[in-house]
Amino acid sequence: VVERKPSYQVKASDFINIEKETIFVSRAGEKLQQAILDFKIDFRDKICLDIGSSTGGFTECALLFGASFVYAYEVGKDQMDKDLRLNPKVELHEETNILDVDIKEVDIIMIDVSFTSIKPILHHVKNHQREMICLIKPQFEAGHIHFKHGVLKDISLHKAILTDILEEARLLGFSIAGLKKSVLKGKKGNQEYILYIKPQKNKEDIKKLIGDLYA
Repeated sequence: VVERKPSYQVKASDFINIEKETIFVSRAGEKLQQAILDFKIDFRDKICLDIGSSTGGFTECALLFGASFVYAYEVGKDQMDKDLRLNPKVELHEETNILDVDIKEVDIIMIDVSFTSIKPILHHVKNHQREMICLIKPQFEAGHIHFKHGVLKDISLHKAILTDILEEARLLGFSIAGLKKSVLKGKKGNQEYILYIKPQKNKEDIKKLIGDLYA
């Protein structure tokens, strides 16, 4: 059976397979799908928090993979896809900075923000040790460094930014479970990265994780 509605009630016994030609409401959906498949993340019956929901790519993908509910937060307004906006499984909070919000009890936290660093958000959610999928965008982590045409190509700077974020996450008590290059780049061509965090403690070698990306 092919089901295309995010509102479909997924059962724990269902086998979930997302067709490659699936077109999400935004490119973010494809990035989250990569994370789910690469890291084998189970979204079935999970309550999720989508930080930086924008058009709703992460939210839609989470629902398609079986999430039972998504709290979506976005600093902008009038961006989310109409069908997702009306979906009873989605609670949308627009014009809202997540740093001003008391974090709800959820199973999975998803972070996809632009024009700001994810580090303040990691600090804000540090008391919620849950599975987390974070999209790291070096072009927005580089501070006041200027780069041509909005594309940050300096790999050494990419590695420095990744090291800084992963070490910060570890200091906050998060356990690094995986790091991948996003197959789909940013709109201007910037390489982005998918960070996967799990509550279980592990001792992943940060230097090796980053080195393996460019091996």
